[in-house]
Amino acid sequence: MTDREKLLELLDEFKNTIVILMDEKDKLEDEGEELRTGRREAEEKVWAAEEKVKELTKELEKTSEAKTKAEEKANSLKEELDTLKSQVQEVESSKTGEIEELRKERDSLKKEMDEINEQLSRVSELYREASAEKEALQEKVDLSDLLAIYITLIETAFYGKPHARILYTLHDVKTAITRKNIAASSGIQPAVVRKAVYDLVNADLVKVDEESDEVKLIKDILRRG
Repeated sequence: MTDREKLLELLDEFKNTIVILMDEKDKLEDEGEELRTGRREAEEKVWAAEEKVKELTKELEKTSEAKTKAEEKANSLKEELDTLKSQVQEVESSKTGEIEELRKERDSLKKEMDEINEQLSRVSELYREASAEKEALQEKVDLSDLLAIYITLIETAFYGKPHARILYTLHDVKTAITRKNIAASSGIQPAVVRKAVYDLVNADLVKVDEESDEVKLIKDILRRG
């Protein structure tokens, strides 16, 4: 083989090597692009995962707060239930005479409630009659006299009743107080306080915060000077 032929052969080999290297370069560039694309996708997934973790963390915090409040409420209700159970046990373990006395008090309260309802019906009837008379005569009536009648009825006829005593207590303190404190300050049985407060809520005279168990007067019906 002549030198010229050897040189041509070397040139062919060099050219083939260059072609192979170019192919390898293109292949590496393609692989590099795929890697960059994969990295971007991975970074996007990581970012999305981080955002999801933040959202889940916030939801977990809210759930934890709600759980804490629920546990506090459950503990409060449990304490109240334990108190009621203790009272029931005391009543059950008391003498027959004491139980009978409680029954008499219950019957007396029921009788007093019936009397209150009857008296309220009479007062309502008086008010309707006064209103009708006003319309018939077309005169301006001074309602201060009628208000004085209401106040007199409340102070004389209703003050000894649990509903009125609770209203007087709330009016005097002029702030929200718990049902437990109402029972302690008024001397009314807790069960009777709960029933009376329930009636006053239905009458839109008071409102109860179930979390704090506080009762607040929302309508001042006494209007003392």
